[in-house]
Amino acid sequence: MSAKGISLSERQIELLLAISELSTKAHRNNLRVSQGPEASNYRDRAQEYKRTKVKLEAISEEARNLEEERESLERELGSYEFQLRTSRDRLDHSSGSDYKSLPALRAEIAALESKVSQYTEEEIGVIDQLETVTKQRESLEADMKKQLQEALVAKESLEALRRDIAVVDESLQVEVAALRAQLDPEVAALLERVPAQVIDKVAYVVGQACSGCRLRISSILLDQIKRFPSDAHYCEECGRLLLPNGPRAG
Repeated sequence: MSAKGISLSERQIELLLAISELSTKAHRNNLRVSQGPEASNYRDRAQEYKRTKVKLEAISEEARNLEEERESLERELGSYEFQLRTSRDRLDHSSGSDYKSLPALRAEIAALESKVSQYTEEEIGVIDQLETVTKQRESLEADMKKQLQEALVAKESLEALRRDIAVVDESLQVEVAALRAQLDPEVAALLERVPAQVIDKVAYVVGQACSGCRLRISSILLDQIKRFPSDAHYCEECGRLLLPNGPRAG
C-alpha cells in the first residue's frame, strides 16, 4: 500500500525515525510499569498474601468446628459425669432391702463409666487437634503479616516507578510534539493512517521484510517501493509507515 504523490525528504525521514524511537521508548517505559520486575514482584507478593489468607480462613474455620465439637463433647461428658455421680450416690446409700436393684444399678454405673471414659478420650483427641490447628493458625497469621508488609513495600516501589516514568513520559511527549511540529502537514498525516495499536509507527525494508512486524513484504509492494523509492508506503501486514530504500532503510 502506497501514498502516492507524497515524497519524503531526508529531513522528514530523520524526523519520522526520531518520533518512532521516542514513541517506542515511552511504550517500553509504560510496559515496565505493567510487566517489569517491580510489577512482577508486587503481583507475586500480593498473590502470596492472598494464598496465605485463604489458608488462614480455612484453618480458622477448622478451628471453629473443632471448638464447637469440643464444647459439645464437654456438655455430653458433663451430663454423663453428673449421671455417674448420681448413680454412685444411689449405690452408696442403698440398703440391704434394695439388693434386687443392685445388679442393675451396678450395670448402669459401669455403662456410665464407659461413656465417661469414651467422651473423655474423644475430648482429649479434639483438644490435641485444636492445639495443632491453633499453632498452624498462629504461624499463618505471622506469615500473612510479614507478606502484607512485603506487598506494601513492593506496591510503594511500583508506585514510585510509576511516578518517575510519568515524568519521563511527559518529557518524551513534549519531544514528540516538537518533532511532529517540524513535519510537513502531509507527512504528519501519514502517521495518522498507521493503526492506533501500533506504537512504533515507522519501519523500513530489511531484505524483503518489514523491520516492524518481521513479516515478508509482497512482491507487488516491493516492486512499488523499488519504482517509487521517495513515496510513502505502508506494510500490508502491520500497517506501519515504510520508509523508502536508502542508507537508513538498509
